[in-house]
Amino acid sequence: MIDKMGAVSGLLSSAVTDALKGAPLSSKPQGVDQASFADAISKALESASMAADKSAEMGKRLQMDDPTASVEETVIAMNTSSLQFTAVVQARNKILQAYNDIMNMPV
Repeated sequence: MIDKMGAVSGLLSSAVTDALKGAPLSSKPQGVDQASFADAISKALESASMAADKSAEMGKRLQMDDPTASVEETVIAMNTSSLQFTAVVQARNKILQAYNDIMNMPV
């Protein structure tokens, strides 16, 4: 998740730098693969969903007294799921804030 957010952050910062230099927006930043922003967001959401499913399944196994279920692993999975969900929500909030800022700019 952190790598995906770093890639998005790098893409956004290079676009801002190019805009300040007067470079056209159609040019692609150096070192970025051909994946679109929508693909990055989709993968982040899928990863957060999979982590939530895994933590729910581990919690269910722990509640059923499965001898292979570990309390430590279950807590780690739940915290990982919570952190990924928080990161996705924060990214969404930043994107919406940027959109609203752009829409409120005077023409």
